[in-house]
Amino acid sequence: MHEEEAYRNYADWITMQRRGQRRVDKASKDPAARAKLLADIPPPRPVLLRPQHDEILLALSSFPAYCTATTTLTCSRPNKAHGFSFLGSFPAEVRNAIYQYAVDYPTCRELFDAYYEQVDILRARTKNGTSRSFTVDLYTPTILLLCKQITRESLSVLRLRPFVIDRIPPWIMGNPKPLPLTYLISKSTLQNIRFIEIKLSLGDGERYFSGRVWFQVLEDVLRAWSGNNSLVRLKVMIKVSNIDIDRLWDYELRNYAEIVKMVNLFPLSPSSVWFLIVWRRPADR
Repeated sequence: MHEEEAYRNYADWITMQRRGQRRVDKASKDPAARAKLLADIPPPRPVLLRPQHDEILLALSSFPAYCTATTTLTCSRPNKAHGFSFLGSFPAEVRNAIYQYAVDYPTCRELFDAYYEQVDILRARTKNGTSRSFTVDLYTPTILLLCKQITRESLSVLRLRPFVIDRIPPWIMGNPKPLPLTYLISKSTLQNIRFIEIKLSLGDGERYFSGRVWFQVLEDVLRAWSGNNSLVRLKVMIKVSNIDIDRLWDYELRNYAEIVKMVNLFPLSPSSVWFLIVWRRPADR
């Protein structure tokens, strides 16, 4: 019985396929038949908050060039209870404005503040200080976790932004140098950044050789990039202070030369590396 029913269903399917093919062939030759065929095609089911087809085409025509050329408005559903992505339902130019506002790399101040907050929380729990095995909890911005489409579009915006290194990482008492930057930002993230701006200072204090500390910070960063990197441009801005203190600059000039040499020896094209020196006028004594 089941075999007979399956055979009838298959025969009906073959018949419908042949009728449909004959109708399409006739519509390709007869304008009247083509118009009737198009009129019989049911419209697509409307989706809540989904713009009309003409609005979608208008939005795609104004989509920025640095975003993906083939933009689809269907996101993978993270939750079966929701049949649409709230952000994906907006026109392209609206989504792009949201990305410009919400997508950016954290500042060094934000990274270091998050580290100190986690240290304070751990100290409050243990009541006897942090352990040597303490690791920082890293997180990914929520907008990069919504769906594949939103992740792809927002990453295209994020990759055009520079990551600025302008502060020395936290320095744990007793350690010979500050924490590596890869302790606060994942190594893979650091390797995928395309534009880097490093703002360091030399001669900050009369007894504090900031050049030596910055050399150690950059050494850890370049070590992370040596395995793999996506660098397009590296800008190094050096702020010079207290140049009238000869004893200080006997050491800082050596640190400056070592920093420039280390960066220049890194395998990057010369046009990708920019150096800028800013001189701070000494205060009147």
